[in-house]
Amino acid sequence: MNKEFSEKELDELSQQLSCPSGENGLAVAKQMNVSNFSMTSATIQGLGLTKGQLVLELGHGNAGHLTKILEQAPELHYWGLEISELMKKEAERKNEELVKAGTATFSLYDGVKLPFDDNVFDVIFTVNTLYFWVDPIQLLNELHRALKVGQACYITFAQKDFMEGLPFVKDQFTMYNNHDIRRLVKQTPFELKTISDQSEEVKSKTGEVVKRAYSIACLKAS
Repeated sequence: MNKEFSEKELDELSQQLSCPSGENGLAVAKQMNVSNFSMTSATIQGLGLTKGQLVLELGHGNAGHLTKILEQAPELHYWGLEISELMKKEAERKNEELVKAGTATFSLYDGVKLPFDDNVFDVIFTVNTLYFWVDPIQLLNELHRALKVGQACYITFAQKDFMEGLPFVKDQFTMYNNHDIRRLVKQTPFELKTISDQSEEVKSKTGEVVKRAYSIACLKAS
């Protein structure tokens, strides 16, 4: 039987999903890694990674999926960027050997300004973070700046119709459908190449089995 959640608990879950912290942060991050695994795996498999590329992930959570990324091609280097100090530390703990080897690096940022030079990354991707971007146009401009010319940024997001039915989706979330994404990208230097629509059955953060509709948007840097 699914647990009934109070409004206070739903508010706490909403806050934790946007930026895990405190006692409950690690548990929420572990649950996110499990519930997002199919979305993350589908995104990773579609990146088309090749030998020696430098990959940036925005909002990596506990980075329990890092080995799956590194399996895609030899000599990859991964850089994870987070707004949550707790998630940065947990990702470093879970991937300690990869950090020591120089294969993976984790950093904090403010959610808007990327701490990188221009034209650094071969591939950028992010899964289930778009809803929490405080300034999506500025952040997309920053992602475009940090991405090499002609390379791609992949944004994976659950569809607005699905998100609107979740009890923990609160004011911290800005929801999107494909039309919203097209309109957003037109305001940036990116070119929207494709939107791949997917669906799957998953257990939600509150315990229900639901059919999740999600999409992977591929943006190309001109």
